[in-house]
Amino acid sequence: MRLQIFASFPVRSIVTLVALCFTLSVSLPSAAIASMTVEEEQEMGDKLAIEIQQKLDMINDPLVKTYVGAVARHLVEEARDHRFHYRFYVVNEQEPNAFAIPGGHIFITSGLIRLVDTEDELAGVIGHEIAHDVLRHIDKAIDRAKRISLVTLAAIIAGAFLSKDAKGAATLTTGAMAMAQSLMLKYTRENEVEADQKGMKYMTDAGYDSQAMVVFLKKIYRWQRFTSPDVPTYLATHPGIDARISYLSDTFMTAPKSLTPHPPPAGDLKKVQIRLFLNEQGGMEGINTFSSLLREKPGDTNALYGLGVSYVMVGRANEAITDLSTALKISPQDGYIMRELGIAYFQAREVDKAIDALQAAVDTFPRDTNLLYYLAQGYQEKGRLDQALSFYQQVLKLDPQRVEIYHDLGVVYDKKGLLGPAHENFGLYFKEKGQRETALFHFKKALEHTQDGEKRRRLEGLIRECEGKERPDKEPGKTPSPTGPPTASK
Repeated sequence: MRLQIFASFPVRSIVTLVALCFTLSVSLPSAAIASMTVEEEQEMGDKLAIEIQQKLDMINDPLVKTYVGAVARHLVEEARDHRFHYRFYVVNEQEPNAFAIPGGHIFITSGLIRLVDTEDELAGVIGHEIAHDVLRHIDKAIDRAKRISLVTLAAIIAGAFLSKDAKGAATLTTGAMAMAQSLMLKYTRENEVEADQKGMKYMTDAGYDSQAMVVFLKKIYRWQRFTSPDVPTYLATHPGIDARISYLSDTFMTAPKSLTPHPPPAGDLKKVQIRLFLNEQGGMEGINTFSSLLREKPGDTNALYGLGVSYVMVGRANEAITDLSTALKISPQDGYIMRELGIAYFQAREVDKAIDALQAAVDTFPRDTNLLYYLAQGYQEKGRLDQALSFYQQVLKLDPQRVEIYHDLGVVYDKKGLLGPAHENFGLYFKEKGQRETALFHFKKALEHTQDGEKRRRLEGLIRECEGKERPDKEPGKTPSPTGPPTASK
């Protein structure tokens, strides 16, 4: 029996995977956009990506993002497009779709990832989107867009890829939706053929089975034939999937077999799909679903994993430990299981066991900032401060926006009696939080405890920066009291 979690969305409104890759000008006339430099296109794409992420429900699960990025990396390497640093995002949306915007930003819905049966099928979709960007189809669509604000553009793109009942869909105006439909009607059949052919080449060169592209299109075609009349009208003018299946199949008949070996798996697709299911449905629904699956298939590793993750999500650590330990006995080298078991042990306050499990999972997920953070916390709790510092620093290097790490570093340095670095990190934390007066206090304290010339110059620069800006945490007539461990305020 095929687990429902791997394709769980209504047939009512399947969005075609014609890769609706389009973009619009950002308050610029079409003539100006036609001559945009790569730097200008990158800047526009970066701003647009931020706006879109604010309007859509984004998936931030590091395991999901790592998996998609690993698949995409093989294809980007074959595309040899050095104009942009390609970035890939996963949208929490049950409709299967993918789209690209300028500057190498590519969005993929969770519904699409849950629909694929193999990594090769996902590679086919991603390769197609990269091809649209490489072939500058996006730039060509700009000329038809004329002038439109970035905020409106982001709303149009977000609305076009939300299902009817999705979170936030109701906030889009009828006018914005109509504009989206009108613009997408102009996307050409030739663009799709070119992107299919180019994407297929990327797949083959990377070692993926390019026939998986046809397998996936056939899957979409079967469902699209039975969609209800409320499917957006713009679908009618996109190239028919049946025609794409036909010419791609003919291409495979004559194309030479790839001599490139298949790349190693980017991760465990089924477990990634389980995580997406739980992100959408929540832990309690996960408990019901995976408990039912285990009654049908006792000892199924994926079902045990799904149930264990579900228990972690709702804070039932001991039950999570039971199921994940059983799964690990069946699959003792599984990094996904070890990671989640470590988190469950941490929730249960069995810190030594948590550290052992999490440390074993680092080999599988060396860039998983959540895992590294749990390890830092565990080592800090056990008084192993040097290891805690190392892992906190790794987290900050991988995710500089995670500003709470500065506070954690300050606490650890303070426990080690290193007051200069402690105050400096507290200062950086409060500076990022906009509390300039408190940051200034800590930077000045750090300067008192610092002898190294280069470090003193850096602190003096931070002090000047704080003194030269408004101090939003200062109340009239009142001196702010610094926060942080008392021992760090000496």
